[in-house]
Amino acid sequence: MDKEQIKRTKRAARFAALFVCAGLLYGIAVSKLGFGIPCMFHLVTGLRCPGCGITHACVALLHLDFAEAMRSNAMLLPTAIYLGIVTVNCTVRYIKKGKYKLSSGSDLLDAAFGVLIILWWVIRNIYGI
Repeated sequence: MDKEQIKRTKRAARFAALFVCAGLLYGIAVSKLGFGIPCMFHLVTGLRCPGCGITHACVALLHLDFAEAMRSNAMLLPTAIYLGIVTVNCTVRYIKKGKYKLSSGSDLLDAAFGVLIILWWVIRNIYGI
C-alpha cells in the first residue's frame, strides 16, 4: 500500500467510527426517550413505507432482541446485507483509487434489491405487517 492508500484507509476508518458512534447515540437516545424520527410517508398517507420500523428494529438489536427486530421490519437483515456489500465495494474502490461510486457495482444486485423492496412495500401494506 502506498502512502495515499494508507491515508484513505485511515480516513475511511474514521468515517466508519463516526457513523457507528452516531448510530449508537441515536439508538440510545431513542431507547431512553421512547421516540424517534417519525416516518413522513406514514404520517401523510397512513401506509407503511419499506423502512417503517427500522429504528425500532435497530433499538431491539441494541438490546439483543433479534426476534423483536425482525417483527419490527423483516427487511432489516436483507437491507443490512445489501448496504454492507455496497459499503465494502465503495470503501475498497475509494482506498485503491481515491474515488468512490455509490453503487454496489452490480446492476443485477441493485435491481434484485429494488424489486425486493417494492414487493415488501406492497405485501406489508396488503397484510398489515
